[in-house]
Formats: sequence, C-alpha cells, structure tokens
Amino acid sequence: MKKSISIIILSSLAILLVVAIEIVLVTRIYRLETEKFDYRYREVLQKGLSYMENRGRQVGLNPAYYSLELQSIKAIPFYESILPDTLKFKEIVLANFQKTLVQKQVVDSLLRVYLKKMKMEPGFRSVYVISNLALLNNDKIIHIFDHIRDSSWLYPDTLNVKPNQVPITHYTYYGNNFQIGIDYYIDFDNKKELVLREITGSFLIALLALAAVCFVFMITMRNLMEERRLSQLKTDFINNMTHELKTPLSTISIATRTLENDSILDDRSKTKETVSVIRRQNKQLTQQINHLLEISMWERNQFSLNRQPIELEPFFSGIAEAFRWECKEKACNLIEKFSFGIGTAVLDESQMTIALHNLLINAVKYNDKEPEIIFEVSCDDRLRISVSDNGIGIGKEDQKHIFDKFYRVSTGNVHKVKGLGLGLFYVKQIIEAHNGTIEVSSRPGKGSTFTIILPVNGKNQNSPG
Repeated sequence: MKKSISIIILSSLAILLVVAIEIVLVTRIYRLETEKFDYRYREVLQKGLSYMENRGRQVGLNPAYYSLELQSIKAIPFYESILPDTLKFKEIVLANFQKTLVQKQVVDSLLRVYLKKMKMEPGFRSVYVISNLALLNNDKIIHIFDHIRDSSWLYPDTLNVKPNQVPITHYTYYGNNFQIGIDYYIDFDNKKELVLREITGSFLIALLALAAVCFVFMITMRNLMEERRLSQLKTDFINNMTHELKTPLSTISIATRTLENDSILDDRSKTKETVSVIRRQNKQLTQQINHLLEISMWERNQFSLNRQPIELEPFFSGIAEAFRWECKEKACNLIEKFSFGIGTAVLDESQMTIALHNLLINAVKYNDKEPEIIFEVSCDDRLRISVSDNGIGIGKEDQKHIFDKFYRVSTGNVHKVKGLGLGLFYVKQIIEAHNGTIEVSSRPGKGSTFTIILPVNGKNQNSPG
C-alpha cells in the first residue's frame, strides 16, 4: 500500500514537472518567435525606408516638415511674450509638433504599399516619438525638449513608448526655423495573433506530448490499481480456498481416527455413519477440485460444449424440482413462471444445469431471511431466463466485478458464506460460450435479478433485446 502511494506521488510530481517544462518551453518559443518577428519586420521596414529615401530625401516626412516650418514661424514670436512661463510654452509647442507630425506624415501609407509588395502583413501602426526639438530664431536657439535633459516632464500620452513597440529608425532634420530628432516605432495590433499563428505547430506538439504523458500516466495508474485489486482477490482466494479445502480434510481426518477406535468398529451403525461423513466430505472436496480444473480448462480454451436440441419445459421443470429437493430443509419458496412459444433450443444440458444451479443456490446462500425465488423462463425468438430473489442484494461497485474470477462480495465475515469466488465467473463463461449474455440488476437489501438471454439455435445473437 505504501509502495503504491509512493509511486502515485512520484508519478504526480513527474507529471507536474513535465507540465512546468512544457510551459517554460512554450514561453521561450513564444519569446523567440516574438524577437524573430520584430527582427524580420524591422529589417523589411528599414529596407522600405531606404527604398523611399532613394526616391527623395525623407520623402515620407517632407509634407510634415513643411507644415512644421510654418508652425515654427508662428510659434517663435510667442516665446518672448510669455517668457516667465517658458515651460508651459514648451509643452504646447511639443504637443502641437507631435500632432502635426502624425497628421502630415505619409510614411505609413508608403510602407503599407511596400509590405504588400513584399507579401507581408501590412496591418501595423506607426508611433513617432520626438526625442529632441529646438526652434531657430536667427542665430538664437530656443531649446524646447530633449529626452535626456527634460526626462522629468510629464509627457503627453503620444510620447510614451510601450514595450511591444518595435524601434525602426531615427530621423534627424535641420530646417530653417527648427531642428528635430524623431524616433520611429511600429506597433502591430495583431502581433500576438501573428506570433501565435507561427508557433501553433510547436504548441500542438507540446500539447500532444503532454496528452501522451498524461495518457500513459492514467494507463499506468489504472494498471496499478487493477494489479492491487487482483492481488487482493488472489489473497482472498487463497484464504477462502484454504478454508474450503481444510474443512473437509479436517473432517475426513477426524472420521478416519474415529474408525481406528475398536468400539466404533464394533458398532455397525456408527461405522456406517462415519463412512457416510467421509464420503460426503470427499465428494465436496472432489467438487471443489473439479471446479478449479474446469475453470483452468475454460481459460485455456480447451473446454468444448456438447450442444444438442433439448425439450425446454421438462429441462427447466427438472432443474426446479431438483433444486426444491436440495433446499427442502431451508424453507425455500421457489416460484416458477414458464412460457414457451418455442419448445426446443440448442444447449449443452449439463453445463446449463450447472450455471442455473449456481444462480439458484446463490439466491439461498446470500439471503438473511426465508428465501423467495422467482424462476422465470420464456422462449420465442430467443430464450430468456431470469432468477430473482429477496436476498441481501449487491452494491453498484460490486456489480462491476461479480463476474470476475475469484471475486466475492464482502459480507463482513469472509467465511460466513462459503465459496471460492468462481461460481458467477463460471456461469458467465458458460453463457458466453452459448453466444448469450448475462446481466444483473440489484440493490442492497432489495434482492437481485440475474437475466440470461440465449439464441435458441446456438448461433450468435445480434442484440440482447
């Protein structure tokens, strides 16, 4: 038990470690693809800007520079008139230059055309950040803004650089009335979607690998639990078999020692009684051993049915009558409900007798009151047999395993009801060998109903009905 728990804990930790590694790998792949994306577009856009410059010096910003020249001419006279509040003046000039630069530039439209020509995603947004600005009044330079010296300014939102914006180039322009430095960035609104699209294959491989690991883990855990269950069944079987075989052997041993007593040998009636006890216990022991041998033959597929057409009504009536005689001293009430639309069916009479006897005897063994059993048989296109009782019933969890080899429903005391856990397993093997099905319906304390459905001609049936 402790070993199993240790294995489960270690396996769970291994799964968590694999998940953590997968997350780290996918995160790193995403970062690498993001950097690759930035590098690729930076390189392409820089080539595009060089292409535009070959057509004319800073052709994309020339319309903006022309407007800024006019704006500078209008702004200079205001400088001296508001000299006491130069910071306010600088903030206004910087904001107006930023606004004009964004509105008048044509770099965006030219780059989109270039990207389409290169068959690349054109959906980007340009970001222009003024790094330095000064107005020129004759030989006098009016410093408006410098990104290092004036870093304490409360920048307008348009001047803030966001982490996902990719730097492309830096423009420097010296005009007649102003000089300006501009950092040019691009911002892809769907950058995450584009990068995720690139890593979809890697992400799916990671998911499949994780799913495979989890699947193997679940299979391993299921096999481990099944192994534990089978180990417990084997232990229970050995305990039960020891008890079942030891009891008749002990009785035979005692009876044998009794026969060694001269007084018993002289009494003919007591000798017969002792011999009878030995015979009964020997028969019980032989039955248990034969039962185990039959199960072994079933598993090795060495057991063959001897199917013959049999008359149904006398066959089932004979089983009911024999069962009544066997349980005569147990106040068992057996109710027969027979309805035969077809008089014969192809069955192995001996094996079907054993199977039905097991079901009927279980209805008596697993009962804590006077047994009342309904033995119902009907036959039309298929043979339908049901055995219902008023016994202790079977829980849902036990119902999943009652047809398993060596499985016994717990009754508190493992030896309260004798058996090796092979009866229902044997019954199922017989029914399936006849190409039939067997099902159970039960509730604890409400009794059980076992239902068998068989083809009347011995061939496979299409459905259980």
